[in-house]
Amino acid sequence: MLTATFIHAQGVGFSTERALWQKGVRSWDLYREQASSLGLSRRTRDSLSATVDASVAALEAHDAKYFARELPSGEHWRAARTFTHLGFLDIETDGGMGPGSTTVIGLSDGLDCRIYVRGRDLDEFVADCQRFDGFVTFFGAGFDLPMLRREYPVLERIFRERLHIDLCPALRKLGYRGGLKSIEQQLDIHRVPEAEGLDGLDAVRLWKAYRRGGRGSEEALDQLLAYNREDVVNMVSLLEFSLPRLRTACGFEDILAGSAPVLDEAVATA
Repeated sequence: MLTATFIHAQGVGFSTERALWQKGVRSWDLYREQASSLGLSRRTRDSLSATVDASVAALEAHDAKYFARELPSGEHWRAARTFTHLGFLDIETDGGMGPGSTTVIGLSDGLDCRIYVRGRDLDEFVADCQRFDGFVTFFGAGFDLPMLRREYPVLERIFRERLHIDLCPALRKLGYRGGLKSIEQQLDIHRVPEAEGLDGLDAVRLWKAYRRGGRGSEEALDQLLAYNREDVVNMVSLLEFSLPRLRTACGFEDILAGSAPVLDEAVATA
């Protein structure tokens, strides 16, 4: 999908991109071959040509930072099949919103999951997260990433330079509304028994029980970690569910199948 993407060129929107696809321009290489015969305005052709050249160079250099910077934030999913070293990320807090409120950070590469705990190894997250091309979250743009930036200001730059696929708005595009647990239920995704039925308020309660110490404190932490792990692991399934449907939602699959309307006017007048 990434090499069929043109919306990061200045002055090119979704309708123009769809029109290019309809004309058979479904990759950067095909654009280069056909640019002079597409009837584009000079401004659009110059913008597209410069963007395609920069995109090809960035792809050859495996430069995820370029696409994180140039793609609209809601379209970072298009790079997921190309830059596959993604970190699935979720945090828990003590109920506060300031520095020091983050209690647990779950981070998975899609296979293995590590959970960082305040008072143990939370600070190691900053170094570990830098090996990823990007991150997958659920409502991370509104909660997880801002919280982590407050906790560790250096993450402002690190997050800015990496792709971010926020599954919450992505799934909303597909007609799925509600929180992570609600959508899991809609898609028949199950949790381990010890995490079933828990929510964010339970995560706060379990952390406080752990911090109080005494009998049952370690069990409270174990349950909290199981809850966080399920948040992270289930996002892997949600991303796999979402990607082909997002391709369809943006019109690409319909055009490949030959069922989309021709939008020549959008190309000619862009």
